[in-house]
Amino acid sequence: MLGGTQFIGRAIVGELDRAGHQVLVVHRGQHEPEELNHLQHLHVDRGELEEVSVQLRAFQPEGAIDVSAMNGHAALRALRELPEGLRLVAISSGDVYRAFSSVHEGIDTDSVPLSESSPVRSRRLFVAPDDENLEVEEEYLARGGIILRLGAVYGEHDYQRRHEFVLRRVRAGRPRIPIGRGNFLFSRCYVGDVAVAVRLAIEGATPGEVFNVAEGSTWSTRLLAEKIIHAAGTASELVTVSDAQLPSDLRITGFIGQQLLLDSHKLSSALGWVETDPEEALRLAVSWELAQPLNEEYLTLARARLGHELGDFSADDIALSTCVD
Repeated sequence: MLGGTQFIGRAIVGELDRAGHQVLVVHRGQHEPEELNHLQHLHVDRGELEEVSVQLRAFQPEGAIDVSAMNGHAALRALRELPEGLRLVAISSGDVYRAFSSVHEGIDTDSVPLSESSPVRSRRLFVAPDDENLEVEEEYLARGGIILRLGAVYGEHDYQRRHEFVLRRVRAGRPRIPIGRGNFLFSRCYVGDVAVAVRLAIEGATPGEVFNVAEGSTWSTRLLAEKIIHAAGTASELVTVSDAQLPSDLRITGFIGQQLLLDSHKLSSALGWVETDPEEALRLAVSWELAQPLNEEYLTLARARLGHELGDFSADDIALSTCVD
């Protein structure tokens, strides 16, 4: 397992362990989840895998799962050090589809839901200068790897805190929350279901196949906000405001034309994947998020993104004063 101690990787390792697989977790040693202490660990930066190639081969692996490759260079360096003939699974994302870049460019280009054969982006390094899942896919597919394209993953140990756009206001006891038209449909997937999908893929998927991993039905961003409020056990009111007045972290609730719905029927039909009930998955995720304090790493990133402290709701107050409800 390349990576495997944070969020998605952590869930995958736990799923493999429960299923009886012997797992070697290859990671930098910066995170050491207690529930994974009984497993074998190999501490190394993935850029220095050649230094532990002997240990990798001594483990006599039958398969490898890569959750931490950021680009083609990182994927290729790992593949060069892994023994030949392994079953390979690489984690990718729905960000490879053309529809993803279209959302950010404010244009409509694709019908939905998006299947595994839907057009992918022509523009590379769209997400970040060193982040390109299309490159990761190309390197792994060239070796017969299996690719899993994930929707927006949420659940326990989510360091991105995907529900925080609502929950930070719930924590502050805000009785009214501004929201846009909230029409956007963005496929999601519970982290535990991602872990099951990865296990099924490494155990039995045909080499060279690509699978979407996403819930079978998707709430609009407005309905998702309502569901988060309900799961949190509060009664905050959503108040529709002009998109132009939305605070920066609520802009995803404004009008968005191109939708990002992924079709995961192939995964279900080929591998028998079954998802958790979305209501229950959201309840588990929100319960975990409310119980866990926000760490300083998240707070620093959030302050930079917002341009102010998380407890500053002056932008909300301005938006609410112009509400259209």
